Amino acid sequence: MSSDHNPVMVCFFFKYQLPETKGNSKINWNRYRDNIRKNCDFNICNLNSADKIDNLADNIENIIINAKNASLIPIKNKPQVIDAEIRKLNNERNCARRNFQRTRNPAHRSLMNRLNKQIRKLSEKLEQDRLQNRLLNVNTYDGKIWNFVKPFKKKAHTIPTLHDQDNIALTDIDKANFLANSLETQFSLNNLSDRDTEITVNHSVGRFRSLDIKYEGNDLPLPSEIMSCIKKLKPNKAPGIDNISNKMIQNLPTNIIILFTFLIRKMLQHGHFPSRWKTATVVPILKPGKDPTQPSSYRPISLLSSLSKIAEHVILKRLMESLSDNNILCPEQFGFRPNLSTSHQLVRVTEFITEGFTNKQKTGAVFLDIQKAFDRVWQDALIHKLIGFNIPNYLVKLIDSYLDNRSFRVRVKNDLSDLKIIKAGVAQGSKIGPILFSCFINDIPKQFNTMLCMYADDTAILARNKNPNYIQLALNRHIKALEVWFIKWKIAINASKTEAIMFHYTTTYGNFPQLKIHNETIPWSKQCKYLGVILDSRLTWKPHFLYVRQKFWAQARKLYPLIARNSKMDREAKLLIYTAYLRPVITYACPTWGYAAKTNLKILETLQNNIIRQITNATWYMTNTDIRQAIKYPSLKEFIKKLATSFFKKFDMHDNSAIQEINNYLPDPKIKRPRNVLLL
Repeated sequence: MSSDHNPVMVCFFFKYQLPETKGNSKINWNRYRDNIRKNCDFNICNLNSADKIDNLADNIENIIINAKNASLIPIKNKPQVIDAEIRKLNNERNCARRNFQRTRNPAHRSLMNRLNKQIRKLSEKLEQDRLQNRLLNVNTYDGKIWNFVKPFKKKAHTIPTLHDQDNIALTDIDKANFLANSLETQFSLNNLSDRDTEITVNHSVGRFRSLDIKYEGNDLPLPSEIMSCIKKLKPNKAPGIDNISNKMIQNLPTNIIILFTFLIRKMLQHGHFPSRWKTATVVPILKPGKDPTQPSSYRPISLLSSLSKIAEHVILKRLMESLSDNNILCPEQFGFRPNLSTSHQLVRVTEFITEGFTNKQKTGAVFLDIQKAFDRVWQDALIHKLIGFNIPNYLVKLIDSYLDNRSFRVRVKNDLSDLKIIKAGVAQGSKIGPILFSCFINDIPKQFNTMLCMYADDTAILARNKNPNYIQLALNRHIKALEVWFIKWKIAINASKTEAIMFHYTTTYGNFPQLKIHNETIPWSKQCKYLGVILDSRLTWKPHFLYVRQKFWAQARKLYPLIARNSKMDREAKLLIYTAYLRPVITYACPTWGYAAKTNLKILETLQNNIIRQITNATWYMTNTDIRQAIKYPSLKEFIKKLATSFFKKFDMHDNSAIQEINNYLPDPKIKRPRNVLLL
């Protein structure tokens, strides 16, 4: 060596082995079913305890998972095809680079840079040509258009570094645990107390749990009921923590479906829900407009076991039959009820207000904001109420087992957090959770001189009179009754987000008497948002239409590469994308606001006209009417009238008593009320 330093040789010995990289694979469904048939051999005699039910649920899951792993077939990756022109340019560029590195001649570097630019431009052109070919091949007949549109509609967001006052999370596992700790506090009871209620609930539930309850029904599920439920599963839904997908369940052979039916029958008979099905995988979704570095800015989306959901379907069916037979659910609750939607509740609210306008009355409304409504349900109180509703004891016992000792793990990419216990609330993402919440708030106080409106946890109370002081007295009396009831059942109200509005026909918005909740003044607003619709004080609907316009263009910008003027996609496919994704943004709850003034409706009509002109690549001299007639597409007014006609036809025949209380009337162009939409 030319150096005067002594050479040193260092040897490192690492016990390191490259991990096995698994490529893409698919399931051989015939092998999958055969594997399950061979291994589905259990002794199901004397299945008379909770531990044995848990063991059978574990064995069924293990059989399905093992059969899936044994029937995986690797998929060969398609070799990457490089364009011949790009390959030629790559070789020339590499040759120029080698020559420059050897000679340091600037001419070789200039040639290398020039070739790099040519390669980049040609790659972009080829990529654009591939996209254009895909757009040309998309049609409305084979159903592939939906998978093609999906990546444009939703974009995945990665979770950045999270931090709180003391700690910081950099890795995925740290982020998952950060979020899990935040959610653990969310799934806990509110710090509210009413001693008499707590004593009553503890005594009632404790006495119920001490009873030896036996199954007394005659409606145990048959395999046909389970198979019918399995057929209705959506194959593309995300699996729970067991990674058993709906498609795997839909390919189960008959023998394991019979075994699964037997398990559900034993669950009903012994009132025990398997422990393995009580753990949820929580996927955090960032709330709009929130700081992504704060753990509290994420909304939990729970993924439950698909097998658990089938068992829940069986429970829900029997629970709903009992609630319906005894006419238990209050008619003012429109959430999670058959043949009822947000539009029904919004029409009910609008009819109440506009009827007041015709009688020269003002209407005061308070929109309550319940904190973490589903996540902080007092579970013992829910069981206490179910007992009081005369729900069959075996169902109450099974629901009690279903709610007890539930847990969750937060998933960030492929990492799972530590196991956390859920201390309160109904299970998110479950089938029976929403109806259990409806049962929990079913005895909410009502007043003779106010109207109560509920859709799940979205609650509003309205009162009308010519005198604003009377409205204040009526609303404050109802709010006072609600305050006592909320504390009694450990429900927290967010007073700062609770809004009030006075609906009236005068042009000036005066100083109205104050409303209070928990000794905090509720400010009077000029507009409020309820069930996704903005209600202004005069019900002109213009603020709502401006909000819809902003929302519409935000959605349209995501789909612009597909429906732009120069897009090569077929016109029918473009119209289908507009009809499926964009028009529903405009027409949501249209029976409520369809009677609005023509000048305000023009805001929405312009949205449709602009998009259709863009889709058809229309020139400036073509009229909107001619374009619609040429492509045989209805105008927005025609479509709204069609929807409203169908809606009000069913509305008049509805058996809900809260809807039946609305006075029926004929549309009159001189009086602005929702049914005037039928005159369009």
